[in-house]
Amino acid sequence: MIMACAAPAAQAHPHMWIDARARIAFDGQGRIAAIHQDWLFDEMFGTYTTQGLEKGPDGSLSAQTLQGMARDWMNALGEPVSHYFTRAAVGDQVLAFGEPRDAVVRWNPQGQRLTLSFTLPLAQPVAPGKQGVRFDIYDPTYFVAYAFDASGALALADAPAGCTQAYQPPRELDWKTMQQLAAIPADPDALPEELFAITKGLTHRIEVACR
Repeated sequence: MIMACAAPAAQAHPHMWIDARARIAFDGQGRIAAIHQDWLFDEMFGTYTTQGLEKGPDGSLSAQTLQGMARDWMNALGEPVSHYFTRAAVGDQVLAFGEPRDAVVRWNPQGQRLTLSFTLPLAQPVAPGKQGVRFDIYDPTYFVAYAFDASGALALADAPAGCTQAYQPPRELDWKTMQQLAAIPADPDALPEELFAITKGLTHRIEVACR
């Protein structure tokens, strides 16, 4: 998994930080068809992951290397335990995703940061209606922490008139829980059950509804 590439010297949960962007795409019938995501990894992850890889004089990585990264990461993220760290639902009904597409990894040698971009289509497009469609983006093990802080980090693409999006950030952890997480080794499976019950609820929620 991507998480396996994180620096083993890290000593607290989370161990990896991602500046994320998400775009909800509609089809020609006004249905939600896919969610496109861009994950910009932190500098420590970029430096560690590219250590030992053959680079150009300017620090660039070859297209072949980046394509291999994209392929391997998407294969790992497709495992049931992670499933692209993305869930979609209408009410209590969980929606299935189709095979991801358009996976690309980019490398910025100046900032030492890697970006993974991919599109995750719904297996069956859904008309959101007033009830809406809910997307939750999170890592229940809290090995990875997300942020949607940048301007334009969330957007709708080709949405019909009357469609809106609402974003709900995860609740803040209390100091005691943060101290407990800080004491856990760098292992995505090391969370005690009582902490896992807390962190699996730390979701970035995007709700899309149409009149």
